Amino acid sequence: MIDIDNAKIVFKEYVSNYDITNGRIKLKMEHILHVAQNCKLIAQNLGLDEEKVKLAELIGFFHDIGRFEQARVYDTFSDRDSGIDHASYSLKVLYEDGLIDKFIDTNEYDDIIKKAVYNHNKAKIDEDVEGEALLFSKIIRDADKLDIYRVMNEDEMIDIFWYKDFQNQEMSEALFEEFVKERFVNYKHIHNNADQILAFYSYLFDFNYPFCLKIISDKKYLESFYNRVVETFKSDSITQKTKEVLEMCNNYIKEKINE
Repeated sequence: MIDIDNAKIVFKEYVSNYDITNGRIKLKMEHILHVAQNCKLIAQNLGLDEEKVKLAELIGFFHDIGRFEQARVYDTFSDRDSGIDHASYSLKVLYEDGLIDKFIDTNEYDDIIKKAVYNHNKAKIDEDVEGEALLFSKIIRDADKLDIYRVMNEDEMIDIFWYKDFQNQEMSEALFEEFVKERFVNYKHIHNNADQILAFYSYLFDFNYPFCLKIISDKKYLESFYNRVVETFKSDSITQKTKEVLEMCNNYIKEKINE
């Protein structure tokens, strides 16, 4: 049996080893707690049994647990700039460092956990992932992105974005065209905070469950983030491009919810 109350205690004990007055550490701690709750809600919406709902919630606690070391050592959440794939590092913390044993006393779910955590931040889920591992990979990916939209609107912009410079007056035209044509943003092509705006919006097109898109629409996350962008960047060019992106995203949500 999975003990979620114990998982919450173990998680908070682990995080207490870090400086929670650090904005990035605090942001990530709260993000993980929200993602775990999102996993629970999505699993319940899918009609999974109680144990599987708990497993989904547990994976929520696991998915970003390597982020704390990344923030402590490199002061960034950029995997490219830090040289750390945070999903793989989360699995190192869990399995190589033995933290998993404090969370759960069975290895019954190891395959599902490893595949779901590893695939939560990849451009696409590995093609060989099947069955329940695929199901939980989809759940954690949606739960994670759903909370990213909350973070985008509630946390400090300096903690959310990769870089400290918000004076960018231009968004990459090539990256904007990539977004418009493919609804995808290659992280390798992001070179400033203006470019990262596109990455935030592009998450929308990778949701598996319309249930999550409806939450985003009901909470007006996309519109609120647009207002924050306008206020923070103070660039007519960035404002115009973000407005176009917002309209495209809202149309997409309407189509998916009404399918």
